[in-house]
Amino acid sequence: MFKQRNFGPLSRAAAASFATLIAVPTWAQDVGQGSIEALEEIVVTGTNIRGTAPIGNAIQTVGAEEIAASGKATVAELLRALPVNFAGGVAQADNNRGGQDGSSTGANLTGGSGVNLRGLGALSTLVLVDGRRVATSGQFGDFVDVANIPAAAIERIEILQDGASAVYGSDAVGGVVNFILKRNFEGVQTSARVGTLTEGGGDEFQASIVGGHGWSSGRAVIGYEYNDRARVTAADRDLKGDFSSKGGVNWPLYTNRVGSAANIFQGAASYLNPVAYTVPQGAGTGLTVGQLTPAAGGIGNTSNPWAGWDILPEMQRHSVFVTFDQDLASGITTQGSLRYTRREGNYHTGYVDLVGSVPTTNPNYIAGVTNNFSVLVDDFVTQRDVSVDSFGGDLGVTFDIGGDWKLDVTGSYSREDQKRESQLERDANIDDFLTGAGGGIVSAPNSVTCSLMGLNSSNIGAIAAPTAQQAFCAGLNYETFNPYSTDPLSAQVLNQLIGYENLEFDSWVRQGSIKADGTVIDLPGGPLKLALGVDYRTEHIDGELNFNYRSIAPVQLPYGETERDVKSAFAEFAVPIFGDANSMPGLRALDLSLAVRHEDSQGLGDFTSTDPKFGLRYKPIDSLTFHGSYGTSFHAPPMRFAYDGPQPVPGGNAILYTTGTYTAPCGTTLVEHSAPNGQGVCTFSAMVVSGGAGPVLKPEEADTWTAGLEFLPESVPGLMLSANYFNLQIDNRLVRITSGALGGILANYFATGSSPYASNLLFYPDDALVQSLYNDPRFVGLVGPGTTLQPSQIQAVIYATQTNLASLKMDGLDLGASYGFDTGAGKFEVFASGTLLLSYEIQAAPGARYDDKLGKYESTGNPVKLKTKQGLSYRRGPFSAIATVNYTDSYECVSGCYVPDANGAPVLNTTPVKIDDWITLDLQFNYTFDQTGNGLLSGAGVGLSVLNATNEEPPFIDTGRYVTGNAPESYDAANAVISGRAVALTVTKSF
Repeated sequence: MFKQRNFGPLSRAAAASFATLIAVPTWAQDVGQGSIEALEEIVVTGTNIRGTAPIGNAIQTVGAEEIAASGKATVAELLRALPVNFAGGVAQADNNRGGQDGSSTGANLTGGSGVNLRGLGALSTLVLVDGRRVATSGQFGDFVDVANIPAAAIERIEILQDGASAVYGSDAVGGVVNFILKRNFEGVQTSARVGTLTEGGGDEFQASIVGGHGWSSGRAVIGYEYNDRARVTAADRDLKGDFSSKGGVNWPLYTNRVGSAANIFQGAASYLNPVAYTVPQGAGTGLTVGQLTPAAGGIGNTSNPWAGWDILPEMQRHSVFVTFDQDLASGITTQGSLRYTRREGNYHTGYVDLVGSVPTTNPNYIAGVTNNFSVLVDDFVTQRDVSVDSFGGDLGVTFDIGGDWKLDVTGSYSREDQKRESQLERDANIDDFLTGAGGGIVSAPNSVTCSLMGLNSSNIGAIAAPTAQQAFCAGLNYETFNPYSTDPLSAQVLNQLIGYENLEFDSWVRQGSIKADGTVIDLPGGPLKLALGVDYRTEHIDGELNFNYRSIAPVQLPYGETERDVKSAFAEFAVPIFGDANSMPGLRALDLSLAVRHEDSQGLGDFTSTDPKFGLRYKPIDSLTFHGSYGTSFHAPPMRFAYDGPQPVPGGNAILYTTGTYTAPCGTTLVEHSAPNGQGVCTFSAMVVSGGAGPVLKPEEADTWTAGLEFLPESVPGLMLSANYFNLQIDNRLVRITSGALGGILANYFATGSSPYASNLLFYPDDALVQSLYNDPRFVGLVGPGTTLQPSQIQAVIYATQTNLASLKMDGLDLGASYGFDTGAGKFEVFASGTLLLSYEIQAAPGARYDDKLGKYESTGNPVKLKTKQGLSYRRGPFSAIATVNYTDSYECVSGCYVPDANGAPVLNTTPVKIDDWITLDLQFNYTFDQTGNGLLSGAGVGLSVLNATNEEPPFIDTGRYVTGNAPESYDAANAVISGRAVALTVTKSF
């Protein structure tokens, strides 16, 4: 039997039990007289055989004590801090404007948090609860939201850092994260935590109560956790978009020419075109050219694009959970769990900025100028309300069927009901159509256009031959919108300019499994064990959409139902060649394993895959273990990737075009573009195909092998060294191009002339292709400022959808070290753990060269070379303390970043720009009172945590990237957070 060396619990918290600890059997503790047979053997993550470690794999374990001592309030915060988990890809810890994955603005409907092992993306990491699948989250159903799992419910988190489709099937390419719920708990434990961010905002309160009881034939645990976090605004962190003080660009001067008082442009209205005049403060009626102010340098009024935005929303969460085990009869045991979370949030999403044209029918039209304007509607801050109801439950029965063989029959169900209610500019009309002048069918004007038109049923008669568009708008009897006024707008006009989008999105998975495992034969080295079984699951996603921001009248339609059924059969052998009974010098232990799983899917996105895995564990001496594995894994395209029905929501399945959103160097021949606007910036008209790619996607397939060691020398008690090498190649690499990543992809393409995503970028498109996109049911027309364009005027087609890259290759090392010693004045432990990547290369197309992306900044989220945690813990009596240093390596932006020229105007970098490393210090202090007495403080404890104690700012980077409106970011949210120093006090009490 393997024995686990005891290290200090605080150091285990900081080092997260080290990235390469070999998994050991987990033996349950007695709960008074309530220990039951089911507790004797527990299946560890990475194997279907109970009571044995997964042979050949590295397992990282974070226990309940480590979670409590980490200073982190939530599971998402804890996992983000692990070196093996890279934040890029989904659900950043802060920055609400961080794109479709990073916030509720786009595909991440409720601001959830995913796990991204090895930097391969959340969709390549399988997340389980007690070994069962969990319903997916987000608009594309491509990640599991760990923010809905309460920390108080968790006994431990097991992280398998290897491909595991041979055991679990689809999705386990980068690894597996398995949340094990509390089952073996006696008594009552309460906890209360208060925290804040010293830079402002983010006040947080969390409280929990957990009770458990065991009896002669069973046990049960029940608990509740509450979390309430206040918002953090962009103003709290001085986000402005003006990076000149950091050596960057003052972006509002070039890309955010919009203010509370209107600008009037020299030519077409655009956030970045030259401004001719600004209008004066006041009612804005009867203005003449002489009353306007010429705009110096063509800049005009600007504004802070981050004004009114949250970087962290206000969020509340209620969670309840129950686990139970019960002997039903001799040899028959049942076990199960239930959990429910309600999470609600409110986001401030800034002000609406309007760019358009005032027609001559508007009584406020100014003769002698273009009347192409921009103005900020700052009468109120728009908001977005989000909520999610998360359900999960499982029920299983275990039968003794002879010898040590057991039969498990288990069913589980998980569901995520997500809602998002947003306030958005009414800048499109996809529902109403008119007969145009030539007899063709055209889209009707949108609500903003009709508000500007100034026509109603009383004055339309003054026009001898009104156009179809004018007649349509007049029939609405809108109140006229005057963009030249700085007076408050009426409620009626605000309702005309700002609409809503309400989206309900439901995802569920139903899973049933039958498995038998036990000893086949006793070998000299120990029992040869076998597990075999079958598994069936159904995955389902649907939704309902209600909106008026892309229509005049409210529109309600289904979001599109998708479903697939997955059948699996699996087997696994654990073969002990040498063990205690037949060991010899140089061969203390030698174990082999073989697992294989066949999985077949029918429904949206059919697939079939058979995946083997081989494992080896070798101990030449008791203190040294070598291990290795080889296997294949796969990830089927998420159903929403394969669904390409219309979804006219931000980040949904839609086809649109923009006239001033995307820019290119004015001298490039890679794309046809507009004339320079006077500031060295050229725009091009782009048609964007967003959302699901359809059934053309292939499953992602991976080959992975690992080799590692663990050394615990008996001659140096308290020392542990571990290392694990991993190497994987993923073919048909699945990626999703989001709107937030497009700016960076285009900038890199124009700077280098190549891109892994070149097949998604089509310049100088054929008119017939563009016309077919105009005729597509997903087409929603012009979005943003500009005039209506014909197909021949579209200069680029960008497929911002899912795609298969040819291949990704990477290898690296997980490293860990710890040394504990007792000085007599207390126990110390020095620890370190980290992940060092040696390569990360992407091949865009079969036969093409591999491009080195390791440590190269791109908005698509390449990993850095090194992430580590190291520090020192101290314990004496009831007091303990720990200091942890978190290190994220420096990296560089080779192309696609911006620097100011001699005049301050933005230009793409021509030499690599270094992005500094990021080093933060976390401090944790704990004091435990007498656990045996009867006084008020008996069983109590208090802890103080200070995260990022030195208040280290994230390294500066200027990518010129915007996500929602022109809001450039001054840091890389994939590798740093802008929250600042966090201080929290936690009090616990056990009864």
